[in-house]
Amino acid sequence: MKGVSSLQLFYGDVAKSKALSFSAGGSEEDVRGLRAGDPSQLGRFTMLAVLGAGGMATVYLANASGPRTADSMLAVVKVLRSDLSSDEYVRRLFRREIEALSEMDAEGTLRLLDCDPDSVPPWFATEYVSGMDLRTLVSDHGPLNTKAVLRLAAEIAPILVRLQTHNIVHRDLKPSNILVLSAADGSIRLIDFGVSRRLDQTRTWPTMRVGTDAFMAPEQTYGGAGHPSDMFALGLTLVYAATGAEMERPDLEEALVGRPPRFPADAFNRLHASLRDLVVECTRPDPAHRITAQQLLIRLADHGVHPRESKTRRATWLPNTARSQVLKHAEHTKAFMPAQWDGRTGRTRASSDTDRPEVRWVHELSGRAYFTSPVDVTEGIAVCSLDGSVWLLDATDGRILWKRDLGARIECTPAAGHGMLYVPCSDRTLLALDTTDGSLRWSYTAGDSCVFTPVVAGNRVLVGARDGAVHCLSARTGSPFWVSDRGNGPVFDPPTVAVDRVYVSGWQGKLQSLTVHDGSGAMGLPQLQDLVGAPAGHVGTLFLASRTGTLCAIDTRTGRERWRSAGRAAACTGPVLGQGMLYVGTVGGTLWAHEARTGVAKWHLATSGRLRCVPVHDSGTLYVGSDDALTAVDALTGEVHWTHRTDGTMHAPPLVARGHAYIGTWNCTVQALNLPGSAAP
Repeated sequence: MKGVSSLQLFYGDVAKSKALSFSAGGSEEDVRGLRAGDPSQLGRFTMLAVLGAGGMATVYLANASGPRTADSMLAVVKVLRSDLSSDEYVRRLFRREIEALSEMDAEGTLRLLDCDPDSVPPWFATEYVSGMDLRTLVSDHGPLNTKAVLRLAAEIAPILVRLQTHNIVHRDLKPSNILVLSAADGSIRLIDFGVSRRLDQTRTWPTMRVGTDAFMAPEQTYGGAGHPSDMFALGLTLVYAATGAEMERPDLEEALVGRPPRFPADAFNRLHASLRDLVVECTRPDPAHRITAQQLLIRLADHGVHPRESKTRRATWLPNTARSQVLKHAEHTKAFMPAQWDGRTGRTRASSDTDRPEVRWVHELSGRAYFTSPVDVTEGIAVCSLDGSVWLLDATDGRILWKRDLGARIECTPAAGHGMLYVPCSDRTLLALDTTDGSLRWSYTAGDSCVFTPVVAGNRVLVGARDGAVHCLSARTGSPFWVSDRGNGPVFDPPTVAVDRVYVSGWQGKLQSLTVHDGSGAMGLPQLQDLVGAPAGHVGTLFLASRTGTLCAIDTRTGRERWRSAGRAAACTGPVLGQGMLYVGTVGGTLWAHEARTGVAKWHLATSGRLRCVPVHDSGTLYVGSDDALTAVDALTGEVHWTHRTDGTMHAPPLVARGHAYIGTWNCTVQALNLPGSAAP
């Protein structure tokens, strides 16, 4: 394998080029059926095909069996060669890759599904992700423009920040190890941690050269590598993306003979000045003088370039022509899937379509992308765009009934009631629109602080603000009943109203209890660190989730804890109640179901992507959105009923109403799914 270190595990060179991003010029010979000697079953994974075999491992396409594996049931299983299983150094590298994937917990990497490094043979499984590696994209499409390359840098840098947080050095960052997902929304994954290492681990093996010559830092020639080494590789990766060519490496030759490694003064002159300056800072000879990933993000922000996690983002960093290439590539990969599998749904094609949702209509809307959920009102379905546009769509066919431009960003889902839509705007106002025609009924300005997600409680509208205060208004007139004292950090999530009390959690994770009557403090409550989402309340009990992985139930009458449970991973969604269960999403893309009465975990669901929004419970079914997939799950057992791929990433929960699921996506579309067994709205 030209340009690849002999120490590199084969996962990157096989899995990314075939299982994860089939080469556009590939052939069916790249993927073969199982033969004598291939394992048929490893753990819960049934092998379907061999994706490739290399010097150290064989990579398989597998079915992640079991009733609680959502979306794509496909997985990629990497198996260490049997003749190397006794090699202690190789096994150590294999374990290191597993540890890195586990610690990153799918934060910009592939999600680890399962592993058994002690079995014979050792193996691990990751999620199957359809995509195209950056090398193939640039090779097929041609060099990317400077703006796209800068935005690409803004996508990779946060992953390197997370690596640094976990004390992990990748040591082989290069274009072929950067996966551009087939959603073509700009999502990327950094793959192949076969030669990564933790900085806090003691070296017990001889110092050896690892990495790929065209991108590795000079210090790697003698076995040295730290976070600055990954920054060096990032710099040369950006050069490749902008030029379509690898850099010549005279600096490596100088390092080998003991001279200071340097590039020629004009090495990067063909780059635009804004990109050239960043590349120079990434590739300084002295690792201590290189820019850090965090500094790179700050420098990019100064140029108006932000990661997609920022609310100032566009839908994708990919130019339109490159995006088309990725989408075309995704279609091409279907030809390589086993014939009995539907790569879109993860189910066999023989399965009946009668128990699957049917797309009733899809409406493309102008404006910018959608952070908000559709809202059900008497006249139809209301949707809001980031650019301040509000539409009312006919629930049956998606026709536009009316449209209103509010002139301010809408980042939070409105509330509905009393014939009005209560819309929070970025200009510090809460507007009440008449749902019959979109006319303005009243407007409320929250002082010098913008408001977020409102909730209607009887004749009142309550909404949290950036300064931590809660505003309680008349739902009919907008007149304020009261404004609470400022809290600790913004109140992004909707207040939770239970009988005569209001519960809110600020951004800094502190829980407040207020009286509905006048907003005064109701009682002291036990505190959890770093609360996530809005509390959930039911029959005298308040449920909380935290980023530390802790769940807690509080008796609202006494203020005492009913139970506290240490979760398996950090929560990324607030708690949701249904069927006597408590549902919480975690950072790694797993949904956990706990018994609400005791906190005991009952089941968990491994989704295929990031849980960006809370699940929705309706009539015994849980609707779970992860990236661009909506999965329907039995709320009691966790069994997956079906999975539907949308045409864009979901940043807000679907609206489940009128026998349909209404979905707003980042790609400026609203989609209506007719749920199985439901009639027209």
